Amino acid sequence: MGHKLKVTERRDVERLLPRWLDAETRALVAELVVTLAGACPDLLTVLLYGSIARHDERPLDDPQPSDVDLLAIFATDDEDVTAHQGLAVSQALGPAYEQHLAAPRDVQVMLASRTLAEWDPTFVANVARDGKVLFTRRGWPLELGTASRMSAAGHRA
Repeated sequence: MGHKLKVTERRDVERLLPRWLDAETRALVAELVVTLAGACPDLLTVLLYGSIARHDERPLDDPQPSDVDLLAIFATDDEDVTAHQGLAVSQALGPAYEQHLAAPRDVQVMLASRTLAEWDPTFVANVARDGKVLFTRRGWPLELGTASRMSAAGHRA
């Protein structure tokens, strides 16, 4: 997960998404990532995690198909990043969701601080193991494995 990526267009993100994800949801995810990168200069990285990343998702014909999980990590130590930036992020992402109403899978964007200390260590370890980098801003020095260890240490204290 340590590679650097400069996202400038949706197709750059779409190339990074799993091939098993349907085209309309791929387009939505790519639009969300590009929108976040453009609207949030303090965004460090966006990761795809969860069942879609692991390729053990419930299919679209299931009564409750799996959603797509994204984790947006910001350059802050503020463990209340969702409370402090959530509204602005939601407003920035609203038009992207509206442009892709036909996407058959829901896409959830969760927010995190750079330390991930606000998240359960097991969750962080799973994201570190299974997560796929869709965007990373140049110069982000903290690897997810380091954040995972920091989060675990914070929860033991």
